[in-house]
Amino acid sequence: MSSLLIVHSKLTDPVAFQDYVAAAESSLEQYNGSYLLGGSLNAVLEGSHNKERTVIFKFPSSEQAKRWYNSEEYQQVKHLRDGAGEFDFVLIDSF
Repeated sequence: MSSLLIVHSKLTDPVAFQDYVAAAESSLEQYNGSYLLGGSLNAVLEGSHNKERTVIFKFPSSEQAKRWYNSEEYQQVKHLRDGAGEFDFVLIDSF
């Protein structure tokens, strides 16, 4: 069963964030993760949401997504987004 990694963010330093994105991309590919879509918040129709952007990645399984997130390759670049904004990473199993 494939899994979706949904990242909600509110950027405070877009330049630093782009450095992180460039560095993290190759680690994502090593774990069979793929970028599906990304965009800016248009409206909150119900409830509350304090982030401005959403990006969705697809992995073959939740185990593979967790392996990527905890991998040495990703952990070596994860620090590049420190101070670049606020981030929520949510893993969803598709059905």
